[in-house]
Amino acid sequence: MKHIVTNYFGTPLVIGIRTKLYSNEILFFEGEVNYARVHFKSGKQKMIARTLLYIQNKINTETFIRINRKYLVNRKFIVEVGDDFVVLIDKTVLPISRRRKWGILV
Repeated sequence: MKHIVTNYFGTPLVIGIRTKLYSNEILFFEGEVNYARVHFKSGKQKMIARTLLYIQNKINTETFIRINRKYLVNRKFIVEVGDDFVVLIDKTVLPISRRRKWGILV
């Protein structure tokens, strides 16, 4: 049986050997070819050498949702959902693909 530890920082996301991130600190992941840029609540960014598909398979799908081929967003930080965009708590506007829109609304 696998134990999942949650704390103030959220569920720890272990991506690779040395990369350990916490779900409550991450706004979204941005895919860039074979790398992913992690955008944090604090405004900092970190580049990791993993694809979005790899990250999506490793993390909790209840917390994060893929809104298009480039972005993987933390559901907790979505403030508004428009026809073709989402707005996050830091006022970042990200586009939604047409076929993934219904997954966000559910």
